[in-house]
Amino acid sequence: MNILKQELKMGRKSLIVWCVSLIGVFLLFMLMYVSISDQLAEFQKVFDSFPVEFRRAFAAENLNLDTVMGFYPFAMTYILLAGAVQAMNLGVSVLSSEVREKTGDFLFVKPVSRFRIVSMKMMAVFVQIVIINAVFFIASRLILEMISTADYDNNLYLLLTGTLFFIQIFFASFGFFISAFLRRIKTVLPISMGVVFLFYIIFLLNETLKDVKLGYISPFDYFALAAISKTMSYDSVYLVVWTFLVFLFVYLTFYLFAKKDLPSI
Repeated sequence: MNILKQELKMGRKSLIVWCVSLIGVFLLFMLMYVSISDQLAEFQKVFDSFPVEFRRAFAAENLNLDTVMGFYPFAMTYILLAGAVQAMNLGVSVLSSEVREKTGDFLFVKPVSRFRIVSMKMMAVFVQIVIINAVFFIASRLILEMISTADYDNNLYLLLTGTLFFIQIFFASFGFFISAFLRRIKTVLPISMGVVFLFYIIFLLNETLKDVKLGYISPFDYFALAAISKTMSYDSVYLVVWTFLVFLFVYLTFYLFAKKDLPSI
């Protein structure tokens, strides 16, 4: 438990910054929606004039500016990208920090198994993800209540907002795997941003190609906001794939880290 508490203590400032940032980005987009409320018809024509692939990529294929929930997926696209970077950053840094900051010797001479150390660090990341999702859920709900002039579909709101949790868990688990697989990681953010945007580019590419096999590569395809808005549900096949990959990455993290040689001080 001391490891868990220490990890949460060290990550609290970053967590606060990310919470404020995600809420700020969301608020900015929703204020944008309010500012164009008097010109919705003109903006709708502009969006409709874009190629369908572009609209799919930014969750605007069925964009309906007449309702706040019609605009919500468009704003959530950027929240998912930012949240994915944060989760990937957490996953990569929580284990690699022992190598990068040369504290591995001190930690691993303690009477605590590597399995427990990794477990506590993973738990710390999971707790932070739960906190940021809870904060964003409450804040986004309050913002929607303040700006919405009509009732909106609560089920759709829950489904779209819930995608942030699934996306973050995927990238955090993948970050664990990367940190266990690579011997030494000097900087975390370039890896996190590179991986996230690579997956997003694959998602954008598949919006044009519509290749079923390509869809299994990117987690952004698993929780495509445009598809969720249309079907009002998550894809069960993608959920199974997501679950399998998350558990696989976690298992490989434990396996690789148990055999990993940590550079000495």
